[in-house]
Amino acid sequence: MQQIGTTVRAAVAAACGVFALTMAIAPVAEAQVRPWEDYGYVFVNYAYESGDRAFSESLTAPVYGETATYGASHVSGGGSGLDIGGGVRVWSNLAAGVAVTSFTNPSAASVTGTVPHPLFFNRPRPVAVDLTGLEYQERGVHLQAVWVMPLSEKLIVSVGGGPSFFSVEQGVLAHPSPITIGRETAPFSAVSINVSTSTASESAVGGNAGVDVTYMFTERLGGGAFLRWTGGSVDLPTHGAVQSIDVGGVQSGAGLRVSF
Repeated sequence: MQQIGTTVRAAVAAACGVFALTMAIAPVAEAQVRPWEDYGYVFVNYAYESGDRAFSESLTAPVYGETATYGASHVSGGGSGLDIGGGVRVWSNLAAGVAVTSFTNPSAASVTGTVPHPLFFNRPRPVAVDLTGLEYQERGVHLQAVWVMPLSEKLIVSVGGGPSFFSVEQGVLAHPSPITIGRETAPFSAVSINVSTSTASESAVGGNAGVDVTYMFTERLGGGAFLRWTGGSVDLPTHGAVQSIDVGGVQSGAGLRVSF
């Protein structure tokens, strides 16, 4: 619930930021916006996506005639990537656009549990292992209806949004039996475990909204920066239950713009 609340607050903050920037630009745009006379544009950005994702896995296994129990807590943060795309004018200042994003976010997991004793009944021993090197990879295709507002010969502001389609890969505990007991020696007071991982892949549908500010260095070449919110959720198969995790996040970045 805390994770959902954090994501909702981030989405609301991003939407409010886009709305506030749009409202700030609107009076200037109303007085100064020019007809958009280009046929279209392309862009490439180095981008960053914020995000704090968390989910858990749980499983049991028969060990020494009893039951070992394990739980894995996964967390991942933001990551960098690429944002490329473009658009074509369909009417007046309206363009049909698309942005393709690819982000890789570092992910980790803490595995804890109890393992039965090989000699004594009902005397479980605690275990704990930290897993690193897991990843959350996200690819998105964001369709957009974009209103392009040239405020001068050099400055262009664009606002748009639409549906988003995500494909995600998340490191999880391997199926069907990810945990094995390490070699045991007397007096069996401590125990070690070996944990194997795999990658779960799923897709999701969501939405996006954002703003782009471009400064043209020449008639066709410019540079710009963007702020975009994208969001959705995906049902990820894990040990214990299917986990619903948030995808997307607040994306920002800067790069090159080419008009034609």
